[in-house]
Formats: sequence, structure tokens, C-alpha cells
Amino acid sequence: MITHLKGNIETINESSLVLDVNGVGYQLLCSSRTLESVSRCRDMVHIYTVMSVREDGWILYGFADERERSWFNMLISVQGVGGKVALAILSALSPEDIYSAFCSGDKTMLTRADGVGAKLATRILSELKDKVLGKGMIAETAMLTNTMNADKTIVSDVVSALENLGYQRGDAMRIVSSISAVEPDLPFDSLLRRALAKIATGNSL
Repeated sequence: MITHLKGNIETINESSLVLDVNGVGYQLLCSSRTLESVSRCRDMVHIYTVMSVREDGWILYGFADERERSWFNMLISVQGVGGKVALAILSALSPEDIYSAFCSGDKTMLTRADGVGAKLATRILSELKDKVLGKGMIAETAMLTNTMNADKTIVSDVVSALENLGYQRGDAMRIVSSISAVEPDLPFDSLLRRALAKIATGNSL
């Protein structure tokens, strides 16, 4: 079972990327959020994966962080939700938005995703609500502990700095986490500059 890959991005298209790992190219199907997150990284990236083995071949799905992979695994456990639909949901909604939909029971949020109608959205909420709310999957502390191998003190300090500048804690954590997921060794000043630049260009995940 392939659980993660570390390599250099060779190509990126609308729905997938090819990751060169020691001369072997792996095609990974990804959400638009993961693709956007890793697209500006010129160095080696660490991507979490889920492998689907089918009669007609193997499919690898790629994720920039553990949160997205956890949601993917949860979503595909619902009847009628395959990998394509799960990625569509993760492209249309952030992990925080999905969690909010479960908290409020708002099926219309899920129908923003291609291929998700009202009936399927209702089924997703019904089948996963107890599991999601019981675990509190997107609690704020999880957003830090799941930031791959980043120095969690630096991540926390940058989040605090953004809060001091007037940004909401949830937004700050989401932005910093998305950067640290692909560049886990950035020092405080570099991570803060990247976060501010991401905010300025409107590319917050």
C-alpha cells in the first residue's frame, strides 16, 4: 500500500499531477485545492496518497495534507460517493466548510460540488454525521498537529502573528497549514511572508 510519496512535480493539469520519485513518474488524481497548494513549489514535495485497486487498474489519489486525505476516506465510505465525487467535494469546499455543513446540516453546501445532488448530499450528511461530529475532525488543534513535519512552534507563532494583524484564527491556520504542508522547513520570517503573500493574492485555501 502506497501511503505517501516524496518527489518533484513533473507536470500538473486540471485534475492530476505527475510526481517524479527517483526517476519513476506517479500520476496522482487531486482536488483543485491540492493542485493549487503544490503548484508554486519548485522543490521536493511530500504528498499523502490513497491507492484504489480496481479490476481495470490502480488509481492513486494525492493530498497536500492529512486533513484532506481523512475527509476523502470518510466521503468514499458513503454509498454513491466514488473518488471522483469525493475530489469534487474537496475542490468545491474547504475541510472547514465541509465540517460546517455537518454542524449545521446544510446539504446545499455539499451540492456546490459537481456530481452531488440534494439526495446524495442528504445521504452523506446522514451516514457520516455521528462519525464526523463525534471526532470533531476539524477542531482547530488538529489543523496544527496535522501540518506534516513542520515545526509546530513556528506554525503557531505565525498564526498568532496573523491574528495580531487582524486575521481570523481559522483563516490564519488554514493558510499557514497549506504552505507548511508543501514547505515544512520554512523559518518564521519566510513562513509569515509566504502567508501574507498568499492572502494578498487571494489564494487562501
